[in-house]
Amino acid sequence: MKRNLIGTLSLVVLSLLLNVTGAHAQSGMQANVPFDFTVGTAQLPAGSYKITVAYQNNAIMIRNAKTSATVLSLFQRKYPGERSRKLVFQHLGNKYFLAEIWGAKGSSGMTLRAPKLEKELQVASGPSNVDQLVEIALK
Repeated sequence: MKRNLIGTLSLVVLSLLLNVTGAHAQSGMQANVPFDFTVGTAQLPAGSYKITVAYQNNAIMIRNAKTSATVLSLFQRKYPGERSRKLVFQHLGNKYFLAEIWGAKGSSGMTLRAPKLEKELQVASGPSNVDQLVEIALK
């Protein structure tokens, strides 16, 4: 119970931080994801998603356009060369895990921490399935 309370409070604080720093957020990124996927411990259905980034807090909000289901997650910045606007998913077995988000060319990208389930599937599937990446273009 204490663990759920801490998790809930963390999400509320993160949500407030995203709202306060809206002026610094990169808004308007959208993607149509044709498969169910996982972000952290949250399982999301296939559909259209709006992605809002608060770079100042290294936080990202992913919101389903149809159901308004929202997931908040932290990311680590990744500095690329030339990249296009896209989502990158790690595909293991029949599961997809959001791994990276790339904005405009030349801007920093974001890597999301791999959840425990993804790490377990990587170990179970062996080295041959580790680098199966799926990319979805952002609008």
